[in-house]
Amino acid sequence: MVTPPRASGPPADHVTIEKLTVNGTGCRADTVAVGLSPDREAFTVIYSDYLARAGTGARNPDQRRTCGLTVRLNVPATLGYAITAVDYRGYAHLEPGASASLSARYHFQGSGAPTYTVHPFASGLDDSWQVTDSAGGGPVFSSCGQGRKIDIDTELRVSADRADAPTSLITMDSTDSEVASTYHLSYRAC
Repeated sequence: MVTPPRASGPPADHVTIEKLTVNGTGCRADTVAVGLSPDREAFTVIYSDYLARAGTGARNPDQRRTCGLTVRLNVPATLGYAITAVDYRGYAHLEPGASASLSARYHFQGSGAPTYTVHPFASGLDDSWQVTDSAGGGPVFSSCGQGRKIDIDTELRVSADRADAPTSLITMDSTDSEVASTYHLSYRAC
């Protein structure tokens, strides 16, 4: 079997990204920004108001926040692309007895089953955090030149051991899918 040669990355003026839909209890369209890096080897999703909290002053709905985002990456007809890893960053303050989690689901529309991941965070965390999801089964490339839609669904959840516990929280700041030397986003010639 002959493998098509790997493209070095598309010309900067031939790749675009579109934010198609945003919905959920943790994000509104005006609180989510999507952009491509100048070299078109990365895209970033930035959340400005994505926060879950539990404990004193928090209501039950505050403990679970979701964000559903659909984007489309448009590429030249001579290229396919794959997302091979996604980095998440945020901040958590978890009092004793509290815990939190980040759940994520990714799906290229028109391809196989979605990928699901869950990242737990234990009590005592009071710092920035970062986790990475990677394509364990290998990258799934888009068809040549097809601007395939990507659904990215995330959930932040936090729980306290009692309603009057000191407030615990978790936030998400940004989601990166970047290439550079880590090849999180890959292109290949068709």
